[in-house]
Amino acid sequence: MPDMDIIHQLAEDVGAATALKLMAIFKDDADKRIQSVRNFLANAGDVQDLRLQAHSLKGLCRTYGAAKGGDAAAELQEACDAGDAVNIQAKAQMLVSIVPDEVEAAIAAVRSLAGE
Repeated sequence: MPDMDIIHQLAEDVGAATALKLMAIFKDDADKRIQSVRNFLANAGDVQDLRLQAHSLKGLCRTYGAAKGGDAAAELQEACDAGDAVNIQAKAQMLVSIVPDEVEAAIAAVRSLAGE
């Protein structure tokens, strides 16, 4: 469930049409970062890059109303900071299972405000 206060504020600040355009940019950026996390999981990549992706996703998700996604990203960032390899894997898996749905839910909320 997206943070409707943020969704409403975004639509109020920039208008529903522009909010939809911003959400498309958000989705594109989030998709690229999620793919980086998937690549990490598949290839045991660089933890510092993973931390950067998590940090960026945390901010993106929280800015665009995907609150649970932001929380999942924050947990992954904390695991990276702690250097806990087992927890990093678990939190990365959690992130890739939560964030895409959260992004879609936020977009759907903006679409509903725009009357689409």
